[in-house]
Amino acid sequence: MNEHLGFNPRSQANSDALSDFVVADLRQACHSLAAALESGNLNVEKNPTVFTAGGVRGRSIDLVLHERAAAPAITVCISVEHKTIMTAHGKARLNRYGDLIAYSNHMHNHRRECIAGGIVVVNVSPVYENPDSFAKGLRRPNFKMPKVVADTVKIFAEIPLRNESSEPSDRPEAIGVIVVDYDGVNPAKLVAGPLAPQPDSAIHYHSFIRRISDLYVKRFSAQ
Repeated sequence: MNEHLGFNPRSQANSDALSDFVVADLRQACHSLAAALESGNLNVEKNPTVFTAGGVRGRSIDLVLHERAAAPAITVCISVEHKTIMTAHGKARLNRYGDLIAYSNHMHNHRRECIAGGIVVVNVSPVYENPDSFAKGLRRPNFKMPKVVADTVKIFAEIPLRNESSEPSDRPEAIGVIVVDYDGVNPAKLVAGPLAPQPDSAIHYHSFIRRISDLYVKRFSAQ
């Protein structure tokens, strides 16, 4: 965001940058995963179309770490979908919740053992203006943003996380919520205070990386 002030945070460029950070952090956190990437047994791809097991329905996924090099016949071990909630939390948070559930179901229909993760970037700025032309000068109601953001984060904190591949397919294995303060004009700030998930939370970013790392070792490193 800070390298492209005023650029739409929902753009693919921002999603791709976040994917790069996730891959770098997974490499550092998990020796087995880093070794698989180094050997070529695991491959990184952004925005591929991933099909369900029957090969009928495809869906574009922000980030996948897969075993086969040639798309579309890839077999995914880890996937991550990025979502943003910059404004209009009441509507957007429910839509993003539904997106994550549908995405998880798709990836587990692709492969039951797939580790499906999701990152949600939540904005606390009450004055953020969407850079799209339709939003210029748009007047917004005066919300109590601390409560709105707390309610938004709570929705994602309450999603059950999938520990075993036998559990329901509409549950993600890991969710990370990142809270930022970004008005669309000035540099964004990472929020680490009470409005953001704390280090002991299951949806803290470090917990997100740790869960994916641990599940990768459990499900795939012995293969």
